[in-house]
Amino acid sequence: MDYSAVDFKQIRALERQNLIDGIYNKTVESAVSAHIGRSWRIEDAYFFPAQGMMHGAAKFTGGSLSVFVKVSSLSFSNDQLIQEAYGLTHIREHSSVQAPEVFGVVTQGNATLIIMEHIETKQPETKADWEIMGRGLATLHKSTWDYCGLNTHSYLGIFKQDNTPTDNWPEFFSKCRLRDTMQMAIDANHITPQQVSAVERLIARLPEICGPEQPFSLLHGDPWIANLLFDGKRLVLIDCSVYYGNREIDISTVAFFKPVHDYFFEAYHECYPIEPDYKEREDLWRINQHLGHVVLFGEKYHERLMNAVNKYL
Repeated sequence: MDYSAVDFKQIRALERQNLIDGIYNKTVESAVSAHIGRSWRIEDAYFFPAQGMMHGAAKFTGGSLSVFVKVSSLSFSNDQLIQEAYGLTHIREHSSVQAPEVFGVVTQGNATLIIMEHIETKQPETKADWEIMGRGLATLHKSTWDYCGLNTHSYLGIFKQDNTPTDNWPEFFSKCRLRDTMQMAIDANHITPQQVSAVERLIARLPEICGPEQPFSLLHGDPWIANLLFDGKRLVLIDCSVYYGNREIDISTVAFFKPVHDYFFEAYHECYPIEPDYKEREDLWRINQHLGHVVLFGEKYHERLMNAVNKYL
């Protein structure tokens, strides 16, 4: 699929307008009522701006209960949101870290809606705020499994991810992440044969450059700072792409798009010490993100991709 040919902006705008027009109100009310075991009705609504959101989204309030609703109408949206719900529930059941409670995943027409607990948030400001968040991610990573991967697939944004379990991290990272995402770039004709060859040479080196073996941690999967919420007391995780693996890949993503205060990483390290040579591998773990951007945007991300790849050749 050539993702660059999909007008996501137009799709998001239509999804948002449908929310504003109340098309999904009865569906939302029925799902919430079934989940809480009593009648619930929408009394107020806030519609999130389309800019910066991957889907149409709204906060609906009735009495003392508010829910967050995300609607998606792509061909794979039903599966994508089912897997998102699974990931949020998995975090709640397998760690002490907070994630929104999912009330339901429902369909209406060609759209799928995920309905979940609404979290009131604030921007982290103080040293203590950032420390709570850093310790929260470290706490998530202390939950482990005997394998990397998961017993189901997940999505990183719009990209379906293979999580077939294995006990070999370099093998998992090469097959289920780098090669899969690179194949999407090849299919979209957004990557050159020379670049493919370079990534393959990098993959061949993974067993020697992935660093020391670590327990397979429960990973958020896409923990850049906008997906790490702070409710004033604790870290709350949203928009997860859950699987188990090397926690360094999660750490490398936190500040991928936007700088994060050093207090965050200092508190993480204090709670769950980071390997001393982690920084030498930080750009390695980011290569899959660069490949994803090549899939979506093509040539404009070639330089970033190859700068990271060449660092390890």
